[in-house]
Amino acid sequence: MSLIILVGLIGLIVGTMIGTVGIGGVLLAPSLVFLLGMDLPLAMATSMWSFLFTGLMGVVVYGRKGSIDWAMSGWLVLGIIPASIVGARTNVSLPTNVLAGILVAVLLYSAWNALVKQQLLGSSGTIIAPHWLVCIGIIVGFGSALTGTGGAVMLMPIFLLLSVPVLKAVGVVQGIQLPIAISASIGFVLFGQVDLMLGTALGFVQAVGVWIGAQVAHRVHSERLRGFAAVALIVSAVLLVRQIILG
Repeated sequence: MSLIILVGLIGLIVGTMIGTVGIGGVLLAPSLVFLLGMDLPLAMATSMWSFLFTGLMGVVVYGRKGSIDWAMSGWLVLGIIPASIVGARTNVSLPTNVLAGILVAVLLYSAWNALVKQQLLGSSGTIIAPHWLVCIGIIVGFGSALTGTGGAVMLMPIFLLLSVPVLKAVGVVQGIQLPIAISASIGFVLFGQVDLMLGTALGFVQAVGVWIGAQVAHRVHSERLRGFAAVALIVSAVLLVRQIILG
């Protein structure tokens, strides 16, 4: 029972981080590995399934607040959908240690971006050409499915470099979560396996967290949560390295 509560708490924390700063989903797969002893490929696939629910909640909440650039999200999705399926297929064909190594790199890179005190200072009129958005979508879709993350870990650093405003960036992340989760989950169901029951339960808990996080994102500064996210990402990376060493 205590383990169930702990997993639920992790889901709530992850969902809140997704709703507030976009980044957070990358923590879920490592948590399932360490808390439940799941194989990493299954943990990644199950995490991706749970993002169906966080994506839906993110679209509803951020959409109602007018914080999603639908045109930008749409061009990204054109690249995301096919790339996510390919990423899921690649995931199930790679050795677990290789997947763990890739995820460690993603965790540390995401932590570095969270620790850097830069904000996305571009103007609200920041424009990225549609063909570049499609290309970015291909990178984000493939990388998200390959690592079992929700998209923000791949997209937020790119938007940081392109000076997209923070709230706009988080809004677009919410807009692309659902397409990534749907297409990647199809790939995992076709080529691998998913714990649908656990993923669904986690998804509902995380959806509540996304709603909470969205309220926070539109009201307060997110710097403290960014710091917490960085620490959690680094700890997860260290634990994964330990897992690789111990086999």
